[in-house]
Amino acid sequence: MPLEGLVHMPANESPAEPCTTETPLPPRKRAASYASVSKLSSVKRRRMSMLGGDLDLQPDYIGGSTLRPTNSVDRFVPSRPKNSIPLNVTPRTNRISRQFGLADSRVFSFKGDEENVRMSRDDSNMYSMLRRSVSTLFQTPPPARPSSVTENLTKRKQCVLTLDGPGISKDPHACPITWSRKNLIAVACGTNVFYQNLSTRAVHRLCRLEVCEPGELRTIEWAGANREYTLALGTNTGVVQVWDAGQGSGEGSFLRMWRQNDLTGIGGMDWNKDLLAVGSQDGTISLFDLRSRREASRVTAHKGKVLGLKWSADGSLMASGDDLGMVYIWDKKAGKQLLEAGTQGSKMRHRGPVKALAWCPWKPDLLATGSIYPEGKIRIWSSSSSSPVPTPLETISLNTSVLSLHWSSHCKELLSTHGSSWKPPPAPTRGSPAVSSRAPLKPVSSPLSNSITVHEYPSGKRLLTLTSAHFGPVTHSCLGPDGEDLFTVCPREETIKKWHVWSKRVDTGRKESAFDKWSIR
Repeated sequence: MPLEGLVHMPANESPAEPCTTETPLPPRKRAASYASVSKLSSVKRRRMSMLGGDLDLQPDYIGGSTLRPTNSVDRFVPSRPKNSIPLNVTPRTNRISRQFGLADSRVFSFKGDEENVRMSRDDSNMYSMLRRSVSTLFQTPPPARPSSVTENLTKRKQCVLTLDGPGISKDPHACPITWSRKNLIAVACGTNVFYQNLSTRAVHRLCRLEVCEPGELRTIEWAGANREYTLALGTNTGVVQVWDAGQGSGEGSFLRMWRQNDLTGIGGMDWNKDLLAVGSQDGTISLFDLRSRREASRVTAHKGKVLGLKWSADGSLMASGDDLGMVYIWDKKAGKQLLEAGTQGSKMRHRGPVKALAWCPWKPDLLATGSIYPEGKIRIWSSSSSSPVPTPLETISLNTSVLSLHWSSHCKELLSTHGSSWKPPPAPTRGSPAVSSRAPLKPVSSPLSNSITVHEYPSGKRLLTLTSAHFGPVTHSCLGPDGEDLFTVCPREETIKKWHVWSKRVDTGRKESAFDKWSIR
């Protein structure tokens, strides 16, 4: 008899007569029991051992991180194709798109795969990891630019030339080296000025401060066009002298001397043809004409010590920075300050002393400024902005002293030299005291400390950080006349090093056009 036909009877009852029907009874289904942890169906499943549990309950481990497949598609926001024609070109298309609800800001937009990959930062998302790994297969390396630092100093990180500079000023605000258009590098060592002709490698002493002129040399600067052998030097006692190096043969001659009345130190100098701009530590800027023995003019706007001066490439504008973080732009043609004084917010301001200034050669209205402790930022301004409150176009936070800046004339890159680094201060709150520039500096270890760094413009991407340039702060640097090489100075080492940073663009010639073969009559 089939097992399904058996019926269990109580012990006190006698068994009934066996069923003699020929048709067997259908199998009885097992009654559902909610106490069981298995499924309600009695059909047996084949058991599979998956690391001690079922597949849907056991997490996968790849690389030590838990991966759970998630659906990144938003079912409430459809994937709309990109329109080949924009809907907001003319007032008529704007009106039509608003009528059909295509230009309403309340309409959700679908985020494509690229944006989903960018916004997905969780490594536990399996889809995002797959997207990132697959996207690397389709990424093409950026084209090589022979003029960029990535093809020059990045590949060869050794200096080209090393010179000794005993007695260089230890002041980080000093400018003890300068490079002329005739390939002469001059160095101020104590009370002496030496220069070397880099073409012939001959070294000469140009001059020496007399005993009646106390102090030490702080700033030197070669003149520009038409006066390539003229050198101006300033001391920490307010004396300005101009010397002529002849033709670089070593026979120098004295030309002119000016003396500040208050005997304050010189904070920065720069030439504009025959006009020499001199910054003073009392906040004044003096203009001297080489053809006159007297001071041409004097302007007073800075309340702090003037640390840097720089004329623009065309000589129409001049920028100045002081130790209070103020930056002014002066208009030579108008004879006054470009940014009107007395209006609140009309000054370009840093929260640290500003010595590094650089005008862009391929976009004359761009000015780069760099600050020292306690800010340590690079800001890029536009002198053509008509905004009453100047705001920087770009800001690069480094938390490192920026001591000099140089734009490349061959590519869109900006070079900076640095000193000590520090830990960024906490965000200021109401009632908390502000960080003072006279507060003691607590340096920390950073890849930017005492380095040469090159940034890309306008992205601000860091292309190179050369930490092995010097073992101390790189207080000053000067760019060569060809815009390819750079000299840096480190007073702690008393050395001057030459680096090949950029290269000239390769002239591939003008491509032949169809208009060159045919002409219209």
